[in-house]
Amino acid sequence: MRNKLALAVLLCAVGCGAVAAAEPLAYWPLEAIQDGLVADASGHGHEARACGLDGKQPQVVPGIVGNCLKFTAASEQYLEIKHNEGLLAPAALSVLAWIKPAARSATYEILGNKGDKSGRGPWPGWRLRYFWSRATFQFGAADSSEPAVSSAEWSVPAGFWSHVAVTYDGRWLRMYVDCELVQEQEIAAKILASTRPLVIGNYVGRKNAYALDGLLDEVKVFGTVLSAEEIYAEAARGMTP
Repeated sequence: MRNKLALAVLLCAVGCGAVAAAEPLAYWPLEAIQDGLVADASGHGHEARACGLDGKQPQVVPGIVGNCLKFTAASEQYLEIKHNEGLLAPAALSVLAWIKPAARSATYEILGNKGDKSGRGPWPGWRLRYFWSRATFQFGAADSSEPAVSSAEWSVPAGFWSHVAVTYDGRWLRMYVDCELVQEQEIAAKILASTRPLVIGNYVGRKNAYALDGLLDEVKVFGTVLSAEEIYAEAARGMTP
């Protein structure tokens, strides 16, 4: 599957120009860290501040497209996006990322600002995460429900690059792994916005809970529901054969 995906993505890199590029709300290529900041290439000002224990920031290394960031869980590294306008509870949402997790039996946050269930609800916010070789997306609603969708066990293997994506339109959650629809869930609730900042590569709460160990690249948020074809094009965008 990994070799097939790589070949397909390279073919798409040549031919996906036929698919009109959607405009992201936020786009973190994760190419570099300059003055402690990671740029938002969407032009909407959602730059991220790089953080870690004792000032140890994620490492810039070669990635899927150009460079990517290597996160080390022991250093509790993460990126924090404080300017969240338009990202917290849009009517429609698509979240995409390339991830290469280091461990199989672990939980890593990819992007989000939702906390775990604690005390009385509701528990607002949303999050895309890696959970024991799965991709999962969850959000909190005003009625204290926590709608979620997940890929199958072993669908996001440790030590390999996988492209994960989720779409939300207020009625359906759909999960894609390597540009294929793998699960969908009908829902009856809408995302309840959280006041917390969005975080890439770690938990919105204590930073030793779900810190990412592994590589992350091409993190994107759209305010529309991308089709499978559009997700495919975004996964390949920037690649060269």
